[in-house]
Amino acid sequence: MSTAQILIIIFFSSFTGWFISRITIKILFWPLKPVNLAGFKLQGLIPAKQKYFSEKIGQEIQTAFISYKGLDEKAADPALLEKLKPEIEIHIDHFLKEKLKAVFPLLAQFMGEKTISQFKTAFLIEIDQLFPVLMKDYIGNLKDEIRLDQVVSAKINALSVGQLQDLCYQNAGKTIRNFKILCTCLGLFMGLITTLILTFVNI
Repeated sequence: MSTAQILIIIFFSSFTGWFISRITIKILFWPLKPVNLAGFKLQGLIPAKQKYFSEKIGQEIQTAFISYKGLDEKAADPALLEKLKPEIEIHIDHFLKEKLKAVFPLLAQFMGEKTISQFKTAFLIEIDQLFPVLMKDYIGNLKDEIRLDQVVSAKINALSVGQLQDLCYQNAGKTIRNFKILCTCLGLFMGLITTLILTFVNI
């Protein structure tokens, strides 16, 4: 075999590897809409499965959200109550010293500072016991009410294929380049093997 023939084989083998990688990446997004070709329905993987993928991703996120215990623990954390206590005390003081007079004026006449202080202490003790229970119940109900799966699914479906393609290239650009290089190198390797085999056959 001549040098020119060897170079042509190596070139076309490398080009074939690169071309296959290009086509493989291309069919992820193209064609955008279903196309009938010789009785076969062709469509890019992402456009064809966008709704399915969005629903599956939404379901996974919803499941992870419901099973996540960190939110319950954080909501019932005594440290959170300690941060809220100054504001709670202000409201209790306002209720005992101002609102109680308007609602129960007769009762308020018999309540001095000591009695008000005792009521305030009792309220705060009750809040200490009630707060973790209420917060856990609230978070539990909140998890049932919030449908992250629907929100995520709707957001993904709202993205155009062009936007998905841009996101893919932005976040996986290096991986895509490496895939192209790998396919090209495999093509080059196959070209070298082919030329070696043909050389030995011609000897």
